[in-house]
Amino acid sequence: MPYEIAAWEKLFWFLKFLIPKLKIKDPDSDKIDELLESVDLSSYGLERVKLNHSIGLDNSETEVDSQNPNPRGAHGGDDDHDLLDEIIRKFNERWFQGWSATPEEQRIKFINIADSIKAHPDFEEKYKNNQDTHNRELAFEKIFEEVMLKNRRNELDLYKLLSSDAAFKTAMQQSLRQLIS
Repeated sequence: MPYEIAAWEKLFWFLKFLIPKLKIKDPDSDKIDELLESVDLSSYGLERVKLNHSIGLDNSETEVDSQNPNPRGAHGGDDDHDLLDEIIRKFNERWFQGWSATPEEQRIKFINIADSIKAHPDFEEKYKNNQDTHNRELAFEKIFEEVMLKNRRNELDLYKLLSSDAAFKTAMQQSLRQLIS
């Protein structure tokens, strides 16, 4: 199988680990076992086109150019930004432009929700100490739902917005995950 077809390579590795885990309860299972054993997945391995191929380098003296002295990326200079303030500011700019609450009230509500999520009985076990990414996301969503349901009377406008706007709910959950992490 040539290297150029990435989808086949992914399928090969997926099936290599999937086939031994298949559990089939069927009276004709002996026929299926024979079929599975007749397929030799190793014959579908990667094809080595250039075996024992070497790369030739120039033997003459050369100099390596220096790296770019202007760093790229998130190198912030002298500005000290509070990560919490930045997360809340971005979230509020995007979603709460028409909200009557002051920025300080918005900050307090956001922090209270984050603290309620951290104080949830399942937070440590099912979210913070869980290594499985998918289960962590599911646990966070469940904890978030429970916290928001519990606080819906205090934050009625926020709860209505969460229940009616899926994009807002997703953005809020992402911002809270970023804050909690």
